[in-house]
Amino acid sequence: MTNLPLQLTSFVGRERELAEVRRLLSTTRLLTLTGAGGVGKTRLALQAVADLLEDHPDGIWLVELAALGDAALLPRSVAAALGVSETPGQPLTRTLSTHLEPRRLLLVLDNCDHLVAASADLVDHLLRTCPHLRILATSRQRLGVAGETAWRVPSLELPDTRASAGTDEIGASEAVRLFRERARLALPTFVLDDRTATAVAQICSRLDGIPLAIELAAARVSLLAPAQLLARLDDCFRLLVGGSRTAPTRQQTLAATLDWSYGLLSEHERLLFRRLSVFNGGFTLEAAEAVCAGDGITSAEVLDLLGHSFAAMIADLQSLVARIQTAAKDVAGTSAGLHDTAAETGSTVEQVARAIESVASGAAETSRGAHETTAAVEQLGQAIDGIARGATEQAQQVQSASATATQMAGEVEQVAASAQQVASVSRETQAAGDRRSARG
Repeated sequence: MTNLPLQLTSFVGRERELAEVRRLLSTTRLLTLTGAGGVGKTRLALQAVADLLEDHPDGIWLVELAALGDAALLPRSVAAALGVSETPGQPLTRTLSTHLEPRRLLLVLDNCDHLVAASADLVDHLLRTCPHLRILATSRQRLGVAGETAWRVPSLELPDTRASAGTDEIGASEAVRLFRERARLALPTFVLDDRTATAVAQICSRLDGIPLAIELAAARVSLLAPAQLLARLDDCFRLLVGGSRTAPTRQQTLAATLDWSYGLLSEHERLLFRRLSVFNGGFTLEAAEAVCAGDGITSAEVLDLLGHSFAAMIADLQSLVARIQTAAKDVAGTSAGLHDTAAETGSTVEQVARAIESVASGAAETSRGAHETTAAVEQLGQAIDGIARGATEQAQQVQSASATATQMAGEVEQVAASAQQVASVSRETQAAGDRRSARG
């Protein structure tokens, strides 16, 4: 017994992930698949449970929550999926418990992102009152229920993009296999060969192995050759559109997916996310606290916000930030928008400068401190490089505000020069500390 939908497209790869999800379902009563938007949480969940009907004699039942806007209606959605009618004068949650208590079934709650609190309350109640019930949920973040196992869904395996990689080697990666499968739906004559393999590999890598983005790109091969697609990826938000008309709106374009994710953040989380975008290539907690704290966010809150709200997307943060930086350049289409961005950039520059001063003041304490100083300065240097690039690109993009952006870029270059000086002093201090340790 099940209401799982039939899939209209092939499921590509993910053998290791399927095995792990099925293993976890056998060891926990609540498994939550987390991850960034478009990474394939729903498809993986449905594929993983499709062959588990024998393990659940009372069925596997899917509750789709993406379209549900009112958290108060969550119990009713679950009841409708299970075919449970309301009992007059009795809370629906109790009716659900009475129905599920003797049954051995698996409940799949898909897309809990915007209903995390309500989902957590209902799941906690059902698990406590129904001893044979197991639940598989998908969400950008864990539900936070006792006994929950959270497992982050990774991106697809990426291809080898080295020039020496052959077509067969490139074609073996999961990301390229997905691109090829979906490209053939749009253009049945599409072939992955020596002419197309390198461009396809670079497309999949540029899209970070995100299945939704790869599918949207592959759908374009009916109009653009892979090399042409690759050349246009700098404008990926305009390029990656035209998903299935029957898919949820947020999955029809890459921009809509990011808008959905961003819309789920609180104001504090959005502010932190904007400030994190100055980093290029990752960051340490210490660097994030030094640069992002202030003006509404304390150092302690940086840790809490990263640990709680971004738990499902930290591993994908670098690629997400890069896409948000691209989106920011599109949004900054007016001088007023650039002025606001420049003001926030200036504030971040001041934060970086204060962090550098703090690093420099403690540089001469110990050899160990010097090692830590060098690492911190390198992280801050990356932040400064990000700010400088952002300011320069904004100056080129919005002519009416070019003077402001150019001035900002100059100020950042001065701060960058100061950072280099601090790094030099830090290295000298480290060497001196090492020499003292050797003599000791």
